Amino acid sequence: MAISILDLYKALPRTNCGACGQPTCMAFAARVIAESEALGQCPQLPPAARALGSQIKEQRPETGRRPDTLAVALNFMQEKVAALDFASLAGGLGADYGEELGRPYLRLLYFGRPVQVFKDELVFPPGAAENPWTAIVIYNYIASQGNQPLAGQWITLQTLPNSVSKAKTLDSLEKKLAAHFSGRPALLTEAILAATGKLVAGEGNADVKALFWPLPRVPILLLFWEALEEENFSAQCHFLFDAPVIAYLDLESLLFLVEQLLDRLMPGK
Repeated sequence: MAISILDLYKALPRTNCGACGQPTCMAFAARVIAESEALGQCPQLPPAARALGSQIKEQRPETGRRPDTLAVALNFMQEKVAALDFASLAGGLGADYGEELGRPYLRLLYFGRPVQVFKDELVFPPGAAENPWTAIVIYNYIASQGNQPLAGQWITLQTLPNSVSKAKTLDSLEKKLAAHFSGRPALLTEAILAATGKLVAGEGNADVKALFWPLPRVPILLLFWEALEEENFSAQCHFLFDAPVIAYLDLESLLFLVEQLLDRLMPGK
């Protein structure tokens, strides 16, 4: 049986350290499988991943154009959803079911904008310019077949299993946003509203609290504290997730959503 991107990804460290030259371990796995990237590019390569090397070499074509990394990853996710009954999954995923020329689809909101998800294609609204990996995350969300109700209980990424390395990545994203809006909470508020976020109240002493809905069952809560120079306290922010979030997306997909959120709050940065 051929080694898939997911097979290799599961054997990698999954630290997203970037030392291989790729932003994530999933992207590295895709390049190894689809574009003959050398496994040795990963400086933390575990024995389990190294053991797959010979099988991966054997399954590579000798000639011809290598498939695009994104295309391979997207095809893999489309294969995962191909056999799913969209009609039965719609309610649990917070989506609407429909058919177009006999093709089933789910319509859901991605950061407040409607997306029509066919089993072999995503249709975004006119003028939308989404990151090409967005389709993979949305298909991943559908493939979860999640049917967990929202708990209204906010948790940190660190409380989820096997999240130590991912929490470090999230921490760097939080620091980036906090530094950008330090001394400018009003500008942050404007950016939140422009990014389809909603300012919320509640317990806690954060100076700015906002709720975002990247996907119907994956809300993200942003908390921001302004700097207090007299107390030597620098600006801080944290992203929190609803307790059942892992039933809908893996940790890497959650980090992707946070990165997408930063792109919307700090365009061009």
